[in-house]
Amino acid sequence: MSALNRSIALAGAGAIGTHILRALLNHPNHPKVVVLTRRGSKKDLPSDLSSATVIPVDYTDVAALTALFKEHSIEVVISTVPAPGYVTAQHALADAAKASGSVKLFVPSDWGVPTEGAKEEGNSLSVKDEVAEYLKSIGLPYTRIFTGLFMSFIPWVIGADAESSAYIQGTGKTPFTTTSEEDIGGFVAHVLTSLPLTSPDLVNTSLRIQGQKITLQECARFLNKSIVLVAEGESIPAKTDEEKHFKALVQTLIEGGMTSTGWDRRTNREIEGAAGSANKLWEGHVWQTVGSSSA
Repeated sequence: MSALNRSIALAGAGAIGTHILRALLNHPNHPKVVVLTRRGSKKDLPSDLSSATVIPVDYTDVAALTALFKEHSIEVVISTVPAPGYVTAQHALADAAKASGSVKLFVPSDWGVPTEGAKEEGNSLSVKDEVAEYLKSIGLPYTRIFTGLFMSFIPWVIGADAESSAYIQGTGKTPFTTTSEEDIGGFVAHVLTSLPLTSPDLVNTSLRIQGQKITLQECARFLNKSIVLVAEGESIPAKTDEEKHFKALVQTLIEGGMTSTGWDRRTNREIEGAAGSANKLWEGHVWQTVGSSSA
């Protein structure tokens, strides 16, 4: 099948999934898209996406998933499944994709900071690298996409979504990668409907995109928020203790440079020229910035 009307299955339609779905449905190459949702989910798609074909599935039923991929001649599986059941669901999706005989490319749920080499760290990012290793082990071609922080996520991370100030742990002067969800969706739709699925730009590779390189202090100024420097151990405004700990963790990663899409976890350093190196695949696109987006 040509790139025109390529058949794609999108597993999950949550925070980033809806943006990918919207971009796919609006792309001029008119891909055929099937949305897989967890059986029993009561979440509805936004009204502008209500025409999408949605199929509730059991993410542990490999045989049923295989039959579905065959029935719809699925060529690409894009996963946006969240942390609960992350490994189990994606292993099943991968096994079904491999068994179908029609799927040529699998995009795992790797949205965010680079996770190559995270498998040995034993933390919350390890599962993302573990899934990629599984795809390699079964011989299923894959594309990992690293985006940095979602742009709309920034005000929440610094407590500026509900406060008049931005609360920054550390110096707030370390540049990090952020990309708008709209640009992430657009990039995914463009490369997966325009490039040959056998392209070396897609097969068994990691694509590192970047909407903007910015610091938390610069973000605060763009958002017209006064800056409050928070010492380690002090709280960043949040609704729960879990949120406080997570915000502190994200800011620690930012301060250490690890949220740049040019970061290499295996060597603990920035790879020169790696951040945004895949942007060239979307030639002519003007990427959103914190100042220009709705962040």
